Amino acid sequence: MPLNISKVGKVLKTLNRLNTPTEFNATLPVKVEIKKEINPITYLIKLGNRETETKSYIPLEVGKKYLAQIKEFKNRIQITNLKELPKLMEILEKTNIPEGFKHYNKKEILKHLSISKDKNEFMFFANLLLALEKEIYHLSIKENNKKSLMQYKYTKNKVSFYSVFSNLGEIEGEIFSYKAVIISPYKNVIELIKHHKKEIELEIKTILKEPKPLYEFKNSLLDLKV
Repeated sequence: MPLNISKVGKVLKTLNRLNTPTEFNATLPVKVEIKKEINPITYLIKLGNRETETKSYIPLEVGKKYLAQIKEFKNRIQITNLKELPKLMEILEKTNIPEGFKHYNKKEILKHLSISKDKNEFMFFANLLLALEKEIYHLSIKENNKKSLMQYKYTKNKVSFYSVFSNLGEIEGEIFSYKAVIISPYKNVIELIKHHKKEIELEIKTILKEPKPLYEFKNSLLDLKV
């Protein structure tokens, strides 16, 4: 029995609900922006809406954005599990997408291409069109200025997907008619999903490893061959 869009959408909506907005949540990854190098091991960073200093023995690039798990103590902030911000998350931050839950078919993508307000928006929907030529579809959710995006592809008996969330980071997986396999690089995200697995209404298997996109977004018009 083929999977329908409602089952794929159910997984995205449930994960998006777990993507609880919080400035400092020790259990979930948050975005860290490197503002300034004070000395070789001390940096000024931006967390949420405020800036603070922290130490890192791993060299960080000024101006770059990362995902990391944060613990805040009385006089210091501890950063662990630091990873570069996924490319798709950075693209999504710069792009104006519709409010609510949205599935992009070819007609919808062409409409957005014709009314794009800037280069970022045009490139985003041009990439969606190119992905569609490879039978890779996209779903998005925008609520309270929070954005999530899922790309997915049908095969004979499953749907493969890759998604990005502001507080869950990257998640890859496969959805079958009776179960879902969910992949995350963060142990605490895996534990959170396990805790809420009944909401997905499928048997859940989780794997701790680095997710991979189904489709890599292109950066310029020269890279696009639609």
